[in-house]
Amino acid sequence: MSRTNSHHYAIIVAGGSGTRLWPISRKELPKQIQKLVSDKTLIEETAERLADVVPYENLFISTTTNYADKIREILPQVPYDNVIVEPVARGTTAAFALFSETIYRRDAEAIIFSLASDHAVKGNDLFHESMRTAFSFIEKHQKSIAIVGVKPTKPDTGLGYIKIEQKINDNPLIYSVEKFVEKPGLKVAKAYLDSGEYYWNTAYSCFKAQTLIEAYEEADPAIMKGVKAYLSSGKQADFETVPIKSQEIDIINASRFPLALVAASFDWSDIGNWDTLHDLLAEVGGNPDKTVGNGQQYINIDSTNCMVRVEDSKKLVATVGLDNVVIVDTKDALLVLDKAHTQDVKAVLEAIKQRGLNDYL
Repeated sequence: MSRTNSHHYAIIVAGGSGTRLWPISRKELPKQIQKLVSDKTLIEETAERLADVVPYENLFISTTTNYADKIREILPQVPYDNVIVEPVARGTTAAFALFSETIYRRDAEAIIFSLASDHAVKGNDLFHESMRTAFSFIEKHQKSIAIVGVKPTKPDTGLGYIKIEQKINDNPLIYSVEKFVEKPGLKVAKAYLDSGEYYWNTAYSCFKAQTLIEAYEEADPAIMKGVKAYLSSGKQADFETVPIKSQEIDIINASRFPLALVAASFDWSDIGNWDTLHDLLAEVGGNPDKTVGNGQQYINIDSTNCMVRVEDSKKLVATVGLDNVVIVDTKDALLVLDKAHTQDVKAVLEAIKQRGLNDYL
């Protein structure tokens, strides 16, 4: 298959605020436009990863008004009009409906590969192979929706899972999908890992634009009605009529629009919280004790499995006898976190909101 197929498009979904990485990731500076793993922002790494399969003229960004200018600055190689901007955040379904209709109006034969802006991937060749497999599958099954899944390597309670059903294809490996499960408890996640019947949901999906539009119109006519009204008028009020539905694939009638899982083998991390970022940085740094500190001004005495991230490069930080702790220091906030409570950062944010301290969000 040609890597420059004119009907193949990719879209990077970049509207989220990444609140589980507070206090580094904020509403005004979310994780996708920060340099968390390398000297490039996460969205830069994502765009470069796509460029070997989809040319920049067919690469789109889905975001909201508060991030659009910054993203255009970071990715000047992406055409200006390829940044599709929601006037106000209405959840992932509204975002998918808007970019699918926008691209469909440019190319009625468009096949779209969508992915998040803030993930880390190792093994670009394997990633490209999965992309091409997804495109090829949708070309042959135009009413289907393909989702990329990766085998779990641990019982992660912060990720979504997909249960596979029947094998559709051997090489490359593709399954039909039985169900989605969002963020199971630890006992259930361990059972999923042991069963071999579940994959992590990367939230990378591939579909014909026309198919997703039809699927949404069937699921709830108000979705596409509001999007089409907004594209005609440009008025935020029209976009605000789109119902808020967070799960962009779950609402689809799978009997009419079958779901397939493309089994991928690249190393993947969604960098969704401090635990996953710590694991990733420890692996990159080759640290056997998994203690990670940014800069030279960090002294570790008998601490293990700890992560220290300090915004002020001149500040000296020392840890003594700690285990399983994350310390994040910014100019206006300090987080000290037991990694067993990584998912509870959202409780901190709720407390900040309740106290009216919105400048810290």
